[in-house]
Amino acid sequence: MDRRVKRTKTAVFNAVMELIVEKGTDKITVLELCKRADINKSTFYLHYSSMEDCLEQCFQSIMNGIVELSKQIKFEDIKRNPRPVIERLLDEAEKQIDYLIKFKDSNICGPSIKILKDTIVKTIAQNNGFNPDDNYYEIALISFAVAGCVDAVIVPLPYFNKEELTNAIVAMLQSKSRPVV
Repeated sequence: MDRRVKRTKTAVFNAVMELIVEKGTDKITVLELCKRADINKSTFYLHYSSMEDCLEQCFQSIMNGIVELSKQIKFEDIKRNPRPVIERLLDEAEKQIDYLIKFKDSNICGPSIKILKDTIVKTIAQNNGFNPDDNYYEIALISFAVAGCVDAVIVPLPYFNKEELTNAIVAMLQSKSRPVV
């Protein structure tokens, strides 16, 4: 990526994150974002089709860490001892918690969260050699673990308590046993 493009995207990302914390996502205008990022409006539209597109790309940047982490997750770890996996996923979410709290009130949260969950589940399934026809149970368990982590962070809980969330998700995962067919 060209250094100027990288510099512009970094400036926009930083400005978006500041504005999200200050006022939430629905009240950010292109003009104030451009002013905060010290770019002009035409530069903004060169990189983003709309404010919604900009917010989605920024959300993707935030979630890249969790998607990268999902590439290292082994199904056997989720099945045998899910605590370290859940802790790592929640650690990654905790790094961005201030932004996520503001983001969850936005109009793009629902679709973005669905894409995030689908991406993580597909990544873990593929990295473990699973396909839906042969590994339905495994993919269902992965989906449950991922949805639990993501939804617990996004849901309007009064505060983010990683230890309590970890305990709750691990207890639910460990209570699931594969049915005998």
